[in-house]
Amino acid sequence: MLIEVHYGEASVLLVNGNCRPVHILNYIRTHCCLSSTIKLDLCLISNGEPFRLATPEPNFFSTERRRNPAHVHCVLTEIDDDGTYTPLLNDTTLLTNDFLAKLKKATSSKTTPKLVQKPGKPSTNPFDDEGKRRRSLKSVAIAATMMHKNNH
Repeated sequence: MLIEVHYGEASVLLVNGNCRPVHILNYIRTHCCLSSTIKLDLCLISNGEPFRLATPEPNFFSTERRRNPAHVHCVLTEIDDDGTYTPLLNDTTLLTNDFLAKLKKATSSKTTPKLVQKPGKPSTNPFDDEGKRRRSLKSVAIAATMMHKNNH
């Protein structure tokens, strides 16, 4: 399953959903430059349903996995100490009042949009951006190969 994670300033990260939730979270933290102290989750754009990746038995990866398509679109969210889901996305085309209402209903908590900026790290490597691009394309190639194998 290919997961398209929308975050930051209308950025998109492609994630292989055919692995353990802890690996998905670590991959997202690494590529989105997020601290390991932040509690994260993914929520489907279509209905606001959270994946509940941090729980011992994630809802999405048990029974829901079979019902979802091979490619899903979701929003990266932060979960506050009081259980509030905060979308980490600054894209008004995806982060609508309708989505926020669905997210609030699905999570049974209040939701607040949060402006996020991807922290920039000064790099001494002139090929740093090229390396990141290659890494992203490798993820896409792996996911495409897996989807091709599943279809045949």
